[in-house]
Amino acid sequence: MANDLMKSRNHEMIDQLNDWFGFPKDFFDDSSIKNIMQSDVAETDKDYIVKIDMPGMDKNEINVSYNNGTLTVSGSRKAFKNLDDKKGTVIHEERSIGRIQRSYHLPDVNAKQITAKDENGVLTVTLPKQSAQDNSNNITVD
Repeated sequence: MANDLMKSRNHEMIDQLNDWFGFPKDFFDDSSIKNIMQSDVAETDKDYIVKIDMPGMDKNEINVSYNNGTLTVSGSRKAFKNLDDKKGTVIHEERSIGRIQRSYHLPDVNAKQITAKDENGVLTVTLPKQSAQDNSNNITVD
């Protein structure tokens, strides 16, 4: 309940700032950021499975890397062809072009066995965990 009250007060304060400075009502709204690369991360005994929405991106424009316990996924869209209007006049535009990137901290992964698959705009990355044997280091005491 206290959390809801704080959210309510924050929205009131932001609305006042928008009014005072003449900003649009959604100027400080971060909901558009939340929609970028929405993902689900699951963990099993054997691996992590990361599913990321990457709509409209060609799989050749998606990069996946794993380094020092961090999975990094990036993608880009270069341009859209507007086929609706032969003159190319756009009345309203929401789809964006450019590059996006997101990172996930997922430790103890066998990096050589990571797989990634893009299907219908959803990227699925499977990161097998290292077993105790993969990560062991026997030290001989002299």
